[in-house]
Amino acid sequence: MYRPFSALLVLTTMISACSTQLTEQGLGVSLVTASSSNQCNLIKMFTVRGSGPDETLRLAFNAAGALGADSMAVADGKETSDGAEITGAALICHK
Repeated sequence: MYRPFSALLVLTTMISACSTQLTEQGLGVSLVTASSSNQCNLIKMFTVRGSGPDETLRLAFNAAGALGADSMAVADGKETSDGAEITGAALICHK
């Protein structure tokens, strides 16, 4: 017998399992505003693309963390036809 609720539960579990999770490095990154980033040291500018705004933000935190940043500023963000894109600045703000 077909059970719609069971199928929905399986589908929801599969979708959430595929979404990008924050890495340990990404968890250690803080988001800073452009004005407060003036007192930070730039490591590198980077661009990430994801399937949607939330996933793309997690990818940006992970990318900044992988570059050794403790903070990140979003220089540009936009939704695209196939998801979203963020250009960010990986920063060292806490010494």
